[in-house]
Amino acid sequence: MSTDTPIADRIAITDLLVDIDGDQAAVSANSLVYYYRAGQAPHYTGGLRLADTAVRTSAGWRFREQRITPAWTRENRPSIEPTYDALR
Repeated sequence: MSTDTPIADRIAITDLLVDIDGDQAAVSANSLVYYYRAGQAPHYTGGLRLADTAVRTSAGWRFREQRITPAWTRENRPSIEPTYDALR
């Protein structure tokens, strides 16, 4: 990948679960990530499993540990729209 090609992403987080036990919490979620090159459709999609540990401090809840595990990835190939000539 060229370093002069800007990359952007869009992230959706789902299935958020927070299990609080005193001053500690186990946090888990799934994440769907779309990676883009500037001005193009998504070229890469990935699913992640997030597992975090949070602790309560005098300043409020803070993340102590985060584990990100890739669940799946897919390279998105551009779709080819058929033309009327191609259908003859």
